[in-house]
Amino acid sequence: MDMTYKAVQDVLRKAGVVISKKGELHRINFFSGLENTAYYTTSLQEARDRGLAMAKGAGRLRASAFAKSAGTGRRVSTHLG
Repeated sequence: MDMTYKAVQDVLRKAGVVISKKGELHRINFFSGLENTAYYTTSLQEARDRGLAMAKGAGRLRASAFAKSAGTGRRVSTHLG
C-alpha cells in the first residue's frame, strides 16, 4: 500500500492527532499534546497505525469519563493533552 505523508496527515488530523516530520523522523501526538505523549518513528505506516491507536484510546478515555459522571449528575471536564 503506497501512502503519502499528506494522506496520512489528513487521516490523523481527522482523528485528532497531529503528525510532523523532520528529516526521516515522523512525530505524532495529540493536538496540544505534551512531549510525554509524543511518539517518534521513521515509518510512515507505523506513524499512521500508532496515531489511529492513540486517537482510539483517547476516545475510550473520554467515553469512560462521561459514563462515570453520568450517574453523579455532575459535569466533568476531560482534558487530554
